[in-house]
Amino acid sequence: MELFKVTENSEIRKYIGLLYSELFGQQAVPSEEQFDNIFSQLQEPNNSHDAYCLKENNETVAFFTLGESFSIFAHGKYGIINELWVSEAFRSKGVGKIVIQEILKIGSERNWKRIDVSAPPSEEWDRTFNFYQKNGFTFTGRKLKVYL
Repeated sequence: MELFKVTENSEIRKYIGLLYSELFGQQAVPSEEQFDNIFSQLQEPNNSHDAYCLKENNETVAFFTLGESFSIFAHGKYGIINELWVSEAFRSKGVGKIVIQEILKIGSERNWKRIDVSAPPSEEWDRTFNFYQKNGFTFTGRKLKVYL
C-alpha cells in the first residue's frame, strides 16, 4: 500500500461525501457551494490541513485528513485527525492500523507532540472508539463545540 497526498478537490469531495453519507446521512454531505467555500479556505496561506489517501493497486482503500494545532497544554504543535474513511471492502483487514501508522509517521516528521481524534464514548461509536484505543489512543475526556 502506498500513501498519497490528495490535492484534487474532486477527490476530496468524493471521499468526504462517502464518509459523511455513511456516518450522518446524505443530508450531511456539504453542498457544492459549501464545498467551494471549504476549498477556498484550504487555499489560504496559513492553512495547516491536508488530505491523504492510501492506495493498493491504484485503488483508494482509505482517506483521511489531518490538521495541525498548538497549545501550551500539549507542549507545542499537535495533530488532529479530522476525517478518516476506510473502504468497506477493506475494513477489518488491517488497513485502519496501516493508516494510523502512516498518521503517526507524518506526526513525527512534523514534530507533533501528540495526535488527537474525536470518537465519542457512546454505543453508536463503540467500534470506532475501540479501534482507536487498540491503536494506542487513550480516552482524555469529552469534546465540546459552539457554532459561530
